[in-house]
Amino acid sequence: MNEEARVHDIILKGRGHMEVSGVVNVTSFDEETVCLETVMGDMMIEGEGLRVSTLDTEKQKIILCGKVNGLYYYSGGGSERKKGFFGRLGG
Repeated sequence: MNEEARVHDIILKGRGHMEVSGVVNVTSFDEETVCLETVMGDMMIEGEGLRVSTLDTEKQKIILCGKVNGLYYYSGGGSERKKGFFGRLGG
């Protein structure tokens, strides 16, 4: 993987506009939770009224609007929260 493909940045403007680069996959989203796979690990964004305004898979970038309340990374097994939350997504 080249260095440019591993770039991962987060820009949060006033808790209402978030840009994330280095997004490999959007695993799920609704108005309260957005789950992403990034080049730096799995990420969960919690908030209110969240919506995806832009998703560019070629540039590995997503833009979210809505109120952001929290941001969490998970980079490998062992997290009880990851097992509970991501486990429920898989059925």
